[in-house]
Amino acid sequence: MKKSFSWRIFISFGLLLAFLMLLVSGVILYISPPGRVANWTDWRMLGLTKTAWANQHSIFGFAFALLSIFHLFVINWKAFFSYLKAKSAIGLKSPVELFGSILLALLFGFGTYFSIQPFSAVIDFGDNVSASWEQRDKQPPVPHAETMTLVELAQQPGLGGDAEALKAKLEKAGYTVGSVQETLADIAIRNKTTAEKIYRDIAPEKSGAKKLPSEGLGRKTLQEIADDQGISVTSLQLALRQKEIEAEPGMTLKAIAERNHIEMSELRGMIETMISP
Repeated sequence: MKKSFSWRIFISFGLLLAFLMLLVSGVILYISPPGRVANWTDWRMLGLTKTAWANQHSIFGFAFALLSIFHLFVINWKAFFSYLKAKSAIGLKSPVELFGSILLALLFGFGTYFSIQPFSAVIDFGDNVSASWEQRDKQPPVPHAETMTLVELAQQPGLGGDAEALKAKLEKAGYTVGSVQETLADIAIRNKTTAEKIYRDIAPEKSGAKKLPSEGLGRKTLQEIADDQGISVTSLQLALRQKEIEAEPGMTLKAIAERNHIEMSELRGMIETMISP
């Protein structure tokens, strides 16, 4: 005799599979590189990108929640409410255990929020593993450059300021480009490659790192540095803003460093990286 379909067994297996997928995707996302690295280099784990793993985690999270609700309130609602009523009564008669569990939950929540040990150690370990994926020679010119359109990218130092020229250069290299309003990520997806590879084909050839003058640099304005290097001060300003450094053309480098609470040596290094092709 053929057995009828068992929703209870179906839900139980579904919860198990969803839990396993959440566990695997959660661990992978915990150790994955930052988005600026993963999206730039097309990082993959078990064949999936970081974005794909994040999507899997979200969908299986919703599936787990829906299956749990269905399991509790449809399949086992009588047993669930009876259990809840009985345990609630016991819990009220055992305030130490009840408040102990509440305090433990609060400890985990506040400990994580305020970076208290050992919770901060768990977070720091994940951050350190994530940072270890980053390779200095494969960094984007600015953070999240893959989200920039060709118009925005053309404004970066050394790229000429002409988005149409960048588009033509890519098309000459064999890529299909819809318009200058497309991002590097869009172009990379259409051409089945990475944003890093796309950028390498439009970036100016390296001719050695440029050095800023060692004397009197703090008194020079951003405009003067741009003029000295033969680049647009706007592009230099935008590149700094991408690194969360606010600067006006007429501000001296010393004033920019003080305004953004960074050392002059750090600001100098940033600008030298930006002006070097």
